[in-house]
Amino acid sequence: MLHHLPDPVRGIQALAQKLKPGGFLHVFVYGELGRWEVQLMQKAIALLQGSQRGDYGDGVAIGRALFASLPADNRLVKYEQQRWAAENQRDECFADMYVHPQEIDYNCESLFQLIDASGLAFLGFSNPEFWNLERLVGNNPMLMARAEGLGDRQRYRLIELLDPNVTHYEFFLGKPPLAREEWQDDRALATAKARRNPCLHGWPSQMVLSPDYRPIHLSEAEFAFMQACDAAQGQAPVAELLQGLGQELGQDLGQDHGDFAGGGAGGMAVARSLWAKRLILLAP
Repeated sequence: MLHHLPDPVRGIQALAQKLKPGGFLHVFVYGELGRWEVQLMQKAIALLQGSQRGDYGDGVAIGRALFASLPADNRLVKYEQQRWAAENQRDECFADMYVHPQEIDYNCESLFQLIDASGLAFLGFSNPEFWNLERLVGNNPMLMARAEGLGDRQRYRLIELLDPNVTHYEFFLGKPPLAREEWQDDRALATAKARRNPCLHGWPSQMVLSPDYRPIHLSEAEFAFMQACDAAQGQAPVAELLQGLGQELGQDLGQDHGDFAGGGAGGMAVARSLWAKRLILLAP
Protein backbone atom coordinates (compact mmCIF):
# COMPACT_ATOMS: atom_id res chain seq x y z
CA MET A 1 0.00 0.00 0.00
CA LEU A 2 3.02 2.31 -0.11
CA HIS A 3 1.83 3.92 -3.36
CA HIS A 4 -1.44 4.89 -1.66
CA LEU A 5 0.22 6.73 1.24
CA PRO A 6 0.51 10.53 1.27
CA ASP A 7 4.18 10.06 2.27
CA PRO A 8 5.58 6.74 1.01
CA VAL A 9 9.06 7.63 2.29
CA ARG A 10 7.82 7.68 5.87
CA GLY A 11 5.94 4.46 5.19
CA ILE A 12 8.94 2.53 3.90
CA GLN A 13 11.15 3.91 6.67
CA ALA A 14 8.63 2.66 9.24
CA LEU A 15 8.73 -0.79 7.63
CA ALA A 16 12.53 -0.74 7.59
CA GLN A 17 12.59 -0.13 11.35
CA LYS A 18 10.71 -3.40 11.87
CA LEU A 19 13.41 -5.48 10.18
CA LYS A 20 16.12 -7.34 12.04
CA PRO A 21 19.62 -7.39 10.49
CA GLY A 22 19.47 -9.87 7.63
CA GLY A 23 15.71 -9.44 7.26
CA PHE A 24 14.11 -8.48 3.97
CA LEU A 25 10.97 -7.03 2.43
CA HIS A 26 9.17 -7.85 -0.80
CA VAL A 27 7.77 -4.56 -2.10
CA PHE A 28 5.16 -3.78 -4.77
CA VAL A 29 4.54 -0.24 -6.06
CA TYR A 30 2.85 1.13 -9.18
CA GLY A 31 4.80 2.17 -12.29
CA GLU A 32 3.89 5.36 -14.14
CA LEU A 33 4.84 4.33 -17.69
CA GLY A 34 2.55 1.30 -17.94
CA ARG A 35 -0.27 3.10 -16.11
CA TRP A 36 -0.26 6.25 -18.23
CA GLU A 37 -3.73 5.54 -19.66
CA VAL A 38 -4.98 4.72 -16.16
CA GLN A 39 -3.73 8.09 -14.94
CA LEU A 40 -5.56 9.89 -17.75
CA MET A 41 -8.85 8.21 -16.89
CA GLN A 42 -8.31 8.92 -13.20
CA LYS A 43 -7.92 12.63 -13.96
CA ALA A 44 -10.94 12.68 -16.29
CA ILE A 45 -13.16 11.07 -13.66
CA ALA A 46 -11.87 13.49 -10.99
CA LEU A 47 -12.72 16.47 -13.22
CA LEU A 48 -16.27 15.26 -13.75
CA GLN A 49 -16.74 14.42 -10.07
CA GLY A 50 -15.82 17.91 -8.91
CA SER A 51 -16.76 18.33 -5.27
CA GLN A 52 -17.90 14.69 -5.12
CA ARG A 53 -14.36 13.42 -5.56
CA GLY A 54 -13.76 10.67 -3.05
CA ASP A 55 -17.26 9.23 -3.51
CA TYR A 56 -16.38 5.78 -4.83
CA GLY A 57 -19.90 4.96 -6.05
CA ASP A 58 -20.15 8.20 -8.02
CA GLY A 59 -16.67 7.74 -9.47
CA VAL A 60 -17.39 4.20 -10.62
CA ALA A 61 -20.63 5.32 -12.28
CA ILE A 62 -18.85 8.14 -14.15
CA GLY A 63 -15.94 5.91 -15.16
CA ARG A 64 -18.15 3.15 -16.53
CA ALA A 65 -20.24 5.72 -18.41
CA LEU A 66 -17.08 7.15 -19.97
CA PHE A 67 -15.83 3.77 -21.16
CA ALA A 68 -19.26 2.95 -22.57
CA SER A 69 -19.52 6.29 -24.40
CA LEU A 70 -16.03 6.65 -25.88
CA PRO A 71 -15.39 5.31 -29.41
CA ALA A 72 -14.24 1.69 -29.58
CA ASP A 73 -10.89 2.73 -31.08
CA ASN A 74 -10.21 5.22 -28.29
CA ARG A 75 -6.79 4.57 -26.74
CA LEU A 76 -8.11 4.47 -23.17
CA VAL A 77 -10.87 2.05 -24.12
CA LYS A 78 -8.50 -0.27 -25.97
CA TYR A 79 -6.02 -0.26 -23.09
CA GLU A 80 -8.77 -1.08 -20.57
CA GLN A 81 -10.00 -3.96 -22.73
CA GLN A 82 -6.51 -5.34 -23.30
CA ARG A 83 -5.19 -5.11 -19.75
CA TRP A 84 -7.78 -4.63 -17.05
CA ALA A 85 -11.35 -5.37 -18.16
CA ALA A 86 -11.55 -8.87 -16.67
CA GLU A 87 -10.68 -7.85 -13.11
CA ASN A 88 -12.46 -4.50 -13.39
CA GLN A 89 -15.82 -6.19 -13.81
CA ARG A 90 -15.93 -5.95 -10.02
CA ASP A 91 -16.78 -2.43 -8.87
CA GLU A 92 -14.25 -2.55 -6.03
CA CYS A 93 -11.44 -3.31 -8.49
CA PHE A 94 -12.62 -0.59 -10.87
CA ALA A 95 -12.75 1.90 -7.98
CA ASP A 96 -9.28 0.96 -6.73
CA MET A 97 -7.83 1.54 -10.19
CA TYR A 98 -9.64 4.68 -11.32
CA VAL A 99 -11.20 6.40 -8.30
CA HIS A 100 -8.65 6.03 -5.51
CA PRO A 101 -8.06 9.55 -4.12
CA GLN A 102 -4.38 8.95 -3.29
CA GLU A 103 -1.89 7.31 -5.65
CA ILE A 104 1.79 7.83 -6.39
CA ASP A 105 3.30 6.10 -9.43
CA TYR A 106 7.02 5.58 -9.94
CA ASN A 107 9.66 5.32 -12.63
CA CYS A 108 13.11 3.83 -12.07
CA GLU A 109 14.57 7.17 -11.06
CA SER A 110 11.95 8.00 -8.42
CA LEU A 111 11.81 4.35 -7.35
CA PHE A 112 15.46 4.30 -6.34
CA GLN A 113 15.03 7.62 -4.54
CA LEU A 114 12.41 5.84 -2.42
CA ILE A 115 14.72 2.85 -1.92
CA ASP A 116 17.67 5.04 -0.92
CA ALA A 117 15.49 6.86 1.61
CA SER A 118 14.59 3.52 3.22
CA GLY A 119 18.18 2.86 4.28
CA LEU A 120 17.82 -0.71 3.02
CA ALA A 121 19.85 -2.56 0.39
CA PHE A 122 18.30 -3.26 -3.01
CA LEU A 123 18.49 -7.05 -3.58
CA GLY A 124 16.95 -7.22 -7.04
CA PHE A 125 13.67 -7.30 -8.93
CA SER A 126 11.29 -10.25 -8.66
CA ASN A 127 11.22 -10.52 -12.47
CA PRO A 128 14.92 -10.32 -13.43
CA GLU A 129 14.30 -11.51 -16.99
CA PHE A 130 12.40 -8.31 -17.77
CA TRP A 131 15.39 -6.25 -16.66
CA ASN A 132 17.79 -7.97 -19.06
CA LEU A 133 18.74 -5.49 -21.80
CA GLU A 134 19.79 -8.28 -24.14
CA ARG A 135 16.17 -9.31 -24.71
CA LEU A 136 15.57 -5.89 -26.33
CA VAL A 137 18.78 -4.96 -28.17
CA GLY A 138 21.01 -8.02 -27.76
CA ASN A 139 21.18 -8.40 -31.54
CA ASN A 140 23.04 -5.08 -31.86
CA PRO A 141 26.65 -5.23 -30.57
CA MET A 142 27.10 -1.45 -30.89
CA LEU A 143 24.14 -0.72 -28.60
CA MET A 144 25.19 -3.37 -26.09
CA ALA A 145 28.71 -1.91 -26.05
CA ARG A 146 27.32 1.56 -25.38
CA ALA A 147 25.22 0.20 -22.54
CA GLU A 148 28.25 -1.40 -20.87
CA GLY A 149 29.23 2.04 -19.62
CA LEU A 150 25.94 2.47 -17.78
CA GLY A 151 25.42 1.71 -14.12
CA ASP A 152 22.75 -0.77 -13.04
CA ARG A 153 20.20 1.94 -12.35
CA GLN A 154 20.80 3.61 -15.69
CA ARG A 155 20.33 0.26 -17.43
CA TYR A 156 17.04 -0.26 -15.59
CA ARG A 157 15.92 3.18 -16.72
CA LEU A 158 16.93 2.47 -20.31
CA ILE A 159 14.99 -0.80 -20.30
CA GLU A 160 11.78 0.77 -19.06
CA LEU A 161 12.09 3.59 -21.61
CA LEU A 162 12.44 1.03 -24.40
CA ASP A 163 9.70 -1.25 -23.03
CA PRO A 164 7.29 1.09 -21.22
CA ASN A 165 4.74 -1.56 -20.25
CA VAL A 166 5.87 -1.45 -16.63
CA THR A 167 2.63 -1.27 -14.65
CA HIS A 168 4.36 -1.99 -11.34
CA TYR A 169 7.68 -2.85 -9.72
CA GLU A 170 8.23 -5.86 -7.49
CA PHE A 171 11.55 -6.07 -5.69
CA PHE A 172 13.37 -7.17 -2.56
CA LEU A 173 15.04 -4.95 0.03
CA GLY A 174 17.21 -6.19 2.87
CA LYS A 175 18.66 -4.82 6.09
CA PRO A 176 22.45 -5.20 6.30
CA PRO A 177 24.44 -7.20 7.11
CA LEU A 178 23.11 -9.63 4.51
CA ALA A 179 24.43 -13.09 3.71
CA ARG A 180 24.35 -13.80 -0.03
CA GLU A 181 24.64 -17.44 -1.07
CA GLU A 182 25.27 -18.47 -4.69
CA TRP A 183 25.35 -22.21 -3.84
CA GLN A 184 28.57 -22.91 -5.75
CA ASP A 185 29.94 -25.10 -2.96
CA ASP A 186 28.51 -28.63 -3.11
CA ARG A 187 28.80 -29.13 0.64
CA ALA A 188 26.73 -26.03 1.37
CA LEU A 189 24.19 -27.02 -1.26
CA ALA A 190 23.90 -30.55 0.12
CA THR A 191 22.85 -29.27 3.56
CA ALA A 192 20.53 -26.54 2.24
CA LYS A 193 16.81 -27.03 2.73
CA ALA A 194 14.90 -26.96 -0.53
CA ARG A 195 11.28 -26.23 -1.31
CA ARG A 196 9.39 -25.72 -4.52
CA ASN A 197 8.79 -22.11 -5.54
CA PRO A 198 5.06 -21.58 -4.90
CA CYS A 199 4.84 -19.02 -7.74
CA LEU A 200 4.61 -21.57 -10.54
CA HIS A 201 1.70 -22.18 -12.88
CA GLY A 202 0.84 -25.62 -14.23
CA TRP A 203 2.34 -27.60 -11.37
CA PRO A 204 2.37 -30.57 -10.98
CA SER A 205 3.45 -31.33 -14.54
CA GLN A 206 6.68 -31.33 -16.51
CA MET A 207 5.60 -28.18 -18.34
CA VAL A 208 5.28 -25.19 -16.02
CA LEU A 209 5.28 -21.42 -16.26
CA SER A 210 8.08 -19.81 -14.27
CA PRO A 211 7.51 -16.77 -12.00
CA ASP A 212 8.21 -14.72 -15.16
CA TYR A 213 5.47 -16.65 -17.02
CA ARG A 214 8.06 -18.34 -19.22
CA PRO A 215 7.34 -21.93 -20.26
CA ILE A 216 9.87 -24.39 -18.83
CA HIS A 217 10.02 -28.09 -19.62
CA LEU A 218 11.27 -30.11 -16.66
CA SER A 219 13.40 -33.17 -17.17
CA GLU A 220 12.41 -36.39 -15.41
CA ALA A 221 15.10 -35.73 -12.82
CA GLU A 222 13.98 -32.14 -12.20
CA PHE A 223 10.33 -33.14 -11.95
CA ALA A 224 11.10 -35.93 -9.50
CA PHE A 225 13.27 -33.66 -7.35
CA MET A 226 10.54 -31.03 -7.14
CA GLN A 227 8.00 -33.70 -6.19
CA ALA A 228 10.39 -34.76 -3.43
CA CYS A 229 10.54 -31.14 -2.26
CA ASP A 230 6.75 -31.08 -2.00
CA ALA A 231 6.64 -34.36 -0.11
CA ALA A 232 9.17 -33.06 2.43
CA GLN A 233 7.30 -29.74 2.76
CA GLY A 234 10.53 -27.78 2.53
CA GLN A 235 12.00 -29.34 5.67
CA ALA A 236 14.58 -31.70 4.12
CA PRO A 237 18.14 -30.90 2.95
CA VAL A 238 19.09 -31.39 -0.68
CA ALA A 239 21.25 -34.45 0.02
CA GLU A 240 18.38 -36.19 1.77
CA LEU A 241 15.99 -35.39 -1.08
CA LEU A 242 18.42 -36.87 -3.58
CA GLN A 243 18.53 -40.14 -1.71
CA GLY A 244 16.07 -42.63 -3.10
CA LEU A 245 15.85 -40.88 -6.48
CA GLY A 246 19.11 -42.29 -7.85
CA GLN A 247 17.98 -45.76 -8.85
CA GLU A 248 14.91 -44.37 -10.59
CA LEU A 249 16.70 -41.56 -12.43
CA GLY A 250 20.24 -42.79 -12.98
CA GLN A 251 19.55 -43.98 -16.49
CA ASP A 252 17.88 -40.68 -17.43
CA LEU A 253 20.90 -38.77 -16.16
CA GLY A 254 23.22 -40.90 -18.26
CA GLN A 255 25.52 -41.68 -15.35
CA ASP A 256 25.86 -43.92 -12.34
CA HIS A 257 22.74 -43.59 -10.22
CA GLY A 258 24.76 -43.83 -7.04
CA ASP A 259 26.30 -40.44 -7.78
CA PHE A 260 22.83 -38.91 -7.98
CA ALA A 261 21.46 -40.65 -4.91
CA GLY A 262 24.49 -39.82 -2.82
CA GLY A 263 24.33 -36.13 -3.59
CA GLY A 264 27.13 -36.27 -6.13
CA ALA A 265 27.74 -34.08 -9.15
CA GLY A 266 24.71 -35.31 -11.09
CA GLY A 267 22.24 -34.66 -8.29
CA MET A 268 23.83 -31.35 -7.35
CA ALA A 269 23.62 -30.22 -10.97
CA VAL A 270 19.88 -30.88 -10.98
CA ALA A 271 19.33 -28.99 -7.73
CA ARG A 272 21.56 -26.11 -8.79
CA SER A 273 19.83 -25.85 -12.18
CA LEU A 274 16.39 -25.69 -10.57
CA TRP A 275 17.58 -22.99 -8.18
CA ALA A 276 19.14 -20.96 -11.03
CA LYS A 277 15.81 -21.07 -12.86
CA ARG A 278 14.05 -20.03 -9.62
CA LEU A 279 11.93 -23.17 -9.58
CA ILE A 280 13.10 -24.11 -6.10
CA LEU A 281 14.05 -21.97 -3.11
CA LEU A 282 17.05 -22.81 -0.92
CA ALA A 283 17.82 -21.84 2.67
CA PRO A 284 20.99 -22.61 4.67
